[in-house]
Amino acid sequence: MNEIMAIIKNETEYNAIMQRIEELIVLTDDSTPKQDKSLIELDILSELVEEYEDIHFPIG
Repeated sequence: MNEIMAIIKNETEYNAIMQRIEELIVLTDDSTPKQDKSLIELDILSELVEEYEDIHFPIG
């Protein structure tokens, strides 16, 4: 996993990022080029969410 320079600070930020991820998902698919700005943004936000969820919603 890549080192993340930012973190999600609270539930409000988390919810806003989740909403943005939903918007980006419909703009990308398996054929989207890796250089596409929407896919890059989706990857970055997904990593932020993963880190936040690991801390605030641990599984097991």
